[in-house]
Amino acid sequence: MINRSDQPQGLITPGQRAEYMRQGNASAVLRAVLAYGPVSRAEIARHTGLSAPSVTKLTSTLIEAGLLGELAPMEPTQGRPRVPLRVDPERTVALGVHFGLLRTTFGLVGLDGRVLVERELAHGGAEELTPARLAARAAEGVRTFLDEKLAGRRLVGTGVSVGGWVDGARGVVVEHGPLGWRNVDLLAELTGKLPGPLVLEQTVRAIARAELWFGAGREVDDFALVFIGNVLGAAIVVDRTVHRGPGAAAGGIEHLPVTDDPAVRCPRCRTGCLSVAAGDLALVAEARAAGLLDSAPSGPAGGSLDLERLVAAARPAGSGSGDERAQRLLRRRARRAGRAVATLVDLLNPSRVVLAGGILVAEEYLDDLRAEVAERSHRGAAVAEDIVPAVFGARTLVRSSAVPVLERVITEPFTALGLL
Repeated sequence: MINRSDQPQGLITPGQRAEYMRQGNASAVLRAVLAYGPVSRAEIARHTGLSAPSVTKLTSTLIEAGLLGELAPMEPTQGRPRVPLRVDPERTVALGVHFGLLRTTFGLVGLDGRVLVERELAHGGAEELTPARLAARAAEGVRTFLDEKLAGRRLVGTGVSVGGWVDGARGVVVEHGPLGWRNVDLLAELTGKLPGPLVLEQTVRAIARAELWFGAGREVDDFALVFIGNVLGAAIVVDRTVHRGPGAAAGGIEHLPVTDDPAVRCPRCRTGCLSVAAGDLALVAEARAAGLLDSAPSGPAGGSLDLERLVAAARPAGSGSGDERAQRLLRRRARRAGRAVATLVDLLNPSRVVLAGGILVAEEYLDDLRAEVAERSHRGAAVAEDIVPAVFGARTLVRSSAVPVLERVITEPFTALGLL
């Protein structure tokens, strides 16, 4: 078929090229303010390499769009007063929704990555964990929440995160063991129920993106984020891009062998892998078997409250020294996790390893993890200082869920806001 259009196909017009360049420059300005702000226009020009007139025009546009705001002028040591700019923290927001084993968490996140307000919906029994039930409950809770809390802010979309194996491009949760989900078209369940546009991301990758923009990954171009909690996984960041692999299957670490103990064996891989030796669920089950926790779980398959009780039992209280059995369990878990981290360190040689998940509830044992990595990795003791906790700790699920939406506003501000 002959195309009758006067516009050659596949080519970008000079006008389009100029608009794309302008958008790229606006993104550079936004990123400079996020990284160094509050900053003056002169400092933005120095950080971005843009000319002073270009910075002046772009910042005016971004202020009009509600993405930047001016602070009070600073008294100069010489010359004219400097007017610092910062990212407007509240006018433009994204909704973040996380589906977990124990609860659904959602909230509003500002363009600077700050959680403005959040809410939790606790799950009931197993019958409530179906995708349709969770989607319906989340939609109902979000409607009420936004009626109360949006308060004139501009909502630019909804980011949804869930653990397990997630193919965000297809909108599908391929597998989530603790929830019992396989090949769930989650975006289809949520479309029309939550404010769009919708973006689905796997929890660990979402946390990595949050740390990349706002946390421990801001100063480096590559790092590995290792999540050890109810679910286990890794996100690999190279050149400030999260690696996914075919089918979005990258980052599966749950079956890395971490112990030779014959009593600890996974029914799937038949080794002492990370999931049965160092995950939160395995740790809580072991604590119950040892009589350190009540035999009945406090939620579906145990949960964060049980882990917190175990950590509390291990910590000294008053004149006491803490329960030594609990301390041994937590120390052993940290060592086993360290063995998995050592494997990643040797394989990837990342500039930094960022730890997230339930393992951060007992940060006093992270030195045991570092020691195990130093012992097992060919990089030796030098690697220990490159292993750091996630900046946002355990309270990052709403933030990280929203970041993929905010990321588009930062990188394509005119397109995301319909200004192009």
